[in-house]
Amino acid sequence: MRVFYLLLLLCWSSFTPALAQDLSDEGDNYYRLLGGYFVDMKLSEILAGDFEIDDRHTGIIGVEYGRRIGRRLFGWPLDLTAKVGLIRHFERDLQDDFNQYTLGLKAYFYGFPWQHIVRTRIGLAEGLSYVDKIPYIEYESLVRDRQLNTSHLLNHLDLTIDVNAGDVLNVKSLKPCYVGGGIYHRSGIFGEFELFNKVDGGSNYLTLHVECVH
Repeated sequence: MRVFYLLLLLCWSSFTPALAQDLSDEGDNYYRLLGGYFVDMKLSEILAGDFEIDDRHTGIIGVEYGRRIGRRLFGWPLDLTAKVGLIRHFERDLQDDFNQYTLGLKAYFYGFPWQHIVRTRIGLAEGLSYVDKIPYIEYESLVRDRQLNTSHLLNHLDLTIDVNAGDVLNVKSLKPCYVGGGIYHRSGIFGEFELFNKVDGGSNYLTLHVECVH
């Protein structure tokens, strides 16, 4: 965890807003395809690099649409989007597959010193997640093992890092697209909110994605 925050601090301190590359020529519509597997780890453990894919291999595949609603907030290389998502959960015969719906705001930071060579972004989304069924791994960890509440509606976080595919491959037609990975997270925020049925727990998925901006 300390290494993760140290990297963020170094990147933050190594640029000036005036020199950061503006991404305004990329358009305002964000189209994302993502997929990944459940990891039986806390979010803090994943950020520290301590994780492994659960051996039952339950996973998700989904699509998201985002619309940029803020550009270079406060003069910094930081854009804001509103996003919606449709996610399909694959439960590997533990129960029937089902859908998840997400709604939220996502900020993209792109003030890295190498931005003029390879455009790079860190994204963080905050919002809501609603599932048609409780994911089996949430039922297992909350109800079966700890006798706690569950909820169809939970808080949603989406942390991503990606690079521009066109810059990496030097292919002009891929300039609108980014490839990368992230953590797709839903939880009750430590059982503090009635809205989420005071759920203390949730689930995390490690994901890969392609996102194109038009």
